[in-house]
Amino acid sequence: METKSRLFKLKNTVAPIAQNQPSLKFSVASNGLNFPLVCKAVGGRIDLKSWIEQNKAEFNSKLSKNGAMLFRGFGINTVDKFQSLIQTFVEKPLEYKMRSSPRYAVGNNVYHTTTYPNEYSINMHSESSYDPNHPSNIVFCCIVPATEQGETPIADNRLVLQNLSEATRTKFLEKGVKYIRNLNKSLGLPWQEVFQTDDKSVVEEVCKEKGIRCNWLDQDRLVMEWNKKAIWEHPESGEQVWFNHGFFFNKYTNTEDFLAIIESDDELPSNTFFGDGTPISKEEIEEIRAAYKKATFEFPWREGDVLFLDNMLMSHGRNPYKGDRKIIASIY
Repeated sequence: METKSRLFKLKNTVAPIAQNQPSLKFSVASNGLNFPLVCKAVGGRIDLKSWIEQNKAEFNSKLSKNGAMLFRGFGINTVDKFQSLIQTFVEKPLEYKMRSSPRYAVGNNVYHTTTYPNEYSINMHSESSYDPNHPSNIVFCCIVPATEQGETPIADNRLVLQNLSEATRTKFLEKGVKYIRNLNKSLGLPWQEVFQTDDKSVVEEVCKEKGIRCNWLDQDRLVMEWNKKAIWEHPESGEQVWFNHGFFFNKYTNTEDFLAIIESDDELPSNTFFGDGTPISKEEIEEIRAAYKKATFEFPWREGDVLFLDNMLMSHGRNPYKGDRKIIASIY
């Protein structure tokens, strides 16, 4: 009888519901700008790649709404781990083409962010927004944070646009941006570095495919010109965004010392104009700089941080730094 009673109890025992299962906590950095969305695991460890694979719709929805997602505390602190995480979205990330700064690969289309001298800032920009075939997203990962500074400032391009005067917005909306790049070995990047080839015919074919007008001045000097919109509608939300390199490539973002050694604007490595060829004034460039500043947030990198940016919604830059800094990135 006692045995039957025990069996009855066992058969009718309901397993208790597990408490405090690991989960993700989402919070917005308290900066008054409503971004980035900071994501941390609570109640235990979570494999970030598995979580994203199982919650892809939620991830995509949050990214296209907020624009920036910072995953912190998930131990993504090696190139291999980062490479594996990126393959959740695309088997092979995009290759950096039409480069505007020197960089080197550390994995399969995983790059060290830039080898630009650490004592200088890098101005705000959306990755390759000048390229007729721009990437949709960029992902950063902190392998080694700088000992001092080295932040990657981020800005909401919707706010940048709102911070511009109506007159400036209208000019860029109606005219777009005309880009000019002078590629040579003396200033800026040589064409071999920009296009990752030594074959001029390959360069010409790429330019033709992208609608870029190119002119060889000699064996080492190439001038490129093309036009592109300055203000776009985001493909998911339809919101208008500031998405261009009109500021980043403009002559007035160079230092006075640099401009002093340039005899004419034709020697500038890059420059921008309104789409009809009229100049973008220094006052308008300073207005854009101020618009970026009002829309920008900075945070200190921690080892293992992963920052996803919707490339059309968000722009980024880099602060000067000291020490070893290894921030890697991929685009897709």
